[in-house]
Amino acid sequence: MSIFQQVIVEQKSPFDIDKLADRFKHRNTDWSIPEAFLGVLYSAAFADGGFDKKEIETIKNVVARSRAMAALGPAELAKADTAVNEKLKRSGNAGIAEACSTLPPDMCLPVFAHCVDIMLSDGQLVKPELEFLNNLAKMLDIDEDNSRRVMEVLLLKAQY
Repeated sequence: MSIFQQVIVEQKSPFDIDKLADRFKHRNTDWSIPEAFLGVLYSAAFADGGFDKKEIETIKNVVARSRAMAALGPAELAKADTAVNEKLKRSGNAGIAEACSTLPPDMCLPVFAHCVDIMLSDGQLVKPELEFLNNLAKMLDIDEDNSRRVMEVLLLKAQY
């Protein structure tokens, strides 16, 4: 699913994705940090077997607010979107694991929270989504206390 092919507004941010990427070159994957971020978000939205319209809108909002993603222009975002879709089709669950291992450690908990928020945007959390989140927390190396806190807060947020 390509949801960023038609981005109109270009925003720049002081966030320097290249500096961040240089700090984590040892991760040895072919994913860029923006691609990894998108890949994990897309995988979360698809955990229940499909993309819901509200989940897609939530992904767009997350990307629009993200300092890491705002550093990309529209053409770069569209290119990352295409690359993510190809990598996920080609690698499936292995691709998700690679994407997770590409993310900087300080980005893992926020990305996990975004995934929970995306899944809850359609008003329900079904068993496949919960299983995905449990696996995702392990792939992102998030301990149970932190993942539980995120879930509690976002479940409470989703009620209102």
